[in-house]
Amino acid sequence: MTILVTGATGTVGRHVVEQLVERGERVRALTRNPGRASFPEGVEIVAGDLTVTASLTAAFEGVTAAHLINCGGTTWRCSRTARRSSTSRSPPGCAG
Repeated sequence: MTILVTGATGTVGRHVVEQLVERGERVRALTRNPGRASFPEGVEIVAGDLTVTASLTAAFEGVTAAHLINCGGTTWRCSRTARRSSTSRSPPGCAG
């Protein structure tokens, strides 16, 4: 069984990868920049970006489970803007 972890180099994803490896799971880590990624021995590193659908085909090949983390694009910008705001209203262009 191979488990794909997206967001594998992020704050949460790196811990997910480490814990899966400690449990003896086969882990494939998706990252936009494999050259800068540092993972425990045995982790398969694949290049890909959740915003580029074509880059995901190889990442999901033979995967039986996935841990999906996505914190980018508009959602991230809206969250960051909302944290900076002193009001409880959503910033312009953000849902909610």
